[in-house]
Amino acid sequence: MRLLFAAVLAASMLSGQRGPAPYYEDTNNIPVSPDVHGDRTVTFRLFAPKAAEVILMGSPGILEFTRKPMPLQKDDKGVWSLTIGPLPPGFYTYGYAIDGGLRMPDPSNPNLELRRWGPTSSFLVPSGQNSVIEERRVPHGTIHVEFYDSKDLDAERMVYVYTPPGYEAGKLKYPVLYLLHGNGQIEASWTWTGRANVILDNLIADAKAKPMIVVMPYGHVPREIKTSSPNPQNDPGAIEKELLTAVKPMVESKYRVLADRNHRALGGLSMGAGQSMAIGLHNLDQFAYIAAFSGGGNRTEWEKADTAMLNQKLKVLWIGCGTEDPGYRGVKSMDDLLTTKKVKHVWNESGGGHSWPNWQVYLSKYAPLLFRD
Repeated sequence: MRLLFAAVLAASMLSGQRGPAPYYEDTNNIPVSPDVHGDRTVTFRLFAPKAAEVILMGSPGILEFTRKPMPLQKDDKGVWSLTIGPLPPGFYTYGYAIDGGLRMPDPSNPNLELRRWGPTSSFLVPSGQNSVIEERRVPHGTIHVEFYDSKDLDAERMVYVYTPPGYEAGKLKYPVLYLLHGNGQIEASWTWTGRANVILDNLIADAKAKPMIVVMPYGHVPREIKTSSPNPQNDPGAIEKELLTAVKPMVESKYRVLADRNHRALGGLSMGAGQSMAIGLHNLDQFAYIAAFSGGGNRTEWEKADTAMLNQKLKVLWIGCGTEDPGYRGVKSMDDLLTTKKVKHVWNESGGGHSWPNWQVYLSKYAPLLFRD
């Protein structure tokens, strides 16, 4: 009898027979969200029958369109919903604030922007015109995830590395772009959210950019946004040292790269823009290209820099910012300074604010300028 019971129990377990799912795991309660309609309006839905308030949030993401947090309305089945738009084609992030709590991602949406302080949800409104951020049927590169032990920072670190289509099957050496993320973001941000690999795949397929390796390191010192350490280190100089003495040597030892300044570029968004400007200026003997997306450098350092040296060393100095970005004035002042000093550079002023739709476009404009000589 005991053997028979065990056999029946095992068969039951193997067949997946279970009781009804608890309400918090019942997939029947998961509504479609976000629901992107053909007219580019978008409906957000959340099943939360016991909630008293649900607010659509962004950072800025969807706030660039809504301008302010928007309340959802609850129906008699406990589903909250809100339709907005039509939205311009492009990439958006959003989340929900429920009953005055911190913003949370949409449980219906598996697409997330991973951040240092927790994920938020994302979606794409397609253009129907094969924009550079949309996946196409073109040859694809590969994303490698490298783990290493940082002696200087006394921590395990991670680096994302994009190799272009054909890298694994070939023997060629490639130039390298070191691409830095913003405050609160992580090493995965430029691929998971920024779609850097998609952008490079499309540019390379269209012969608009040279095939290149893109290295995306972690730009903070402590991984936790709040740490139990009494003196958490967050020195920008530590990130510069880490890039030069740990990340770059690792990349140049494990990947087929052209290891000279004419084949090395820097670029970054927000915090990474400042890091890019600082690291590039301090190491002109190692980098010939610098880009700053929605962020500026240390004005005092650039004021002191010799114009002739900058114009001789830098093949491209690229700066872009949206007019609705809270930091626009500061970034524009860097453009004004460089113009006054007669430093050759590209100034790209756009609409929009401090968000991925701008940074994705900026990368699509910067990458084609790299490694042309």
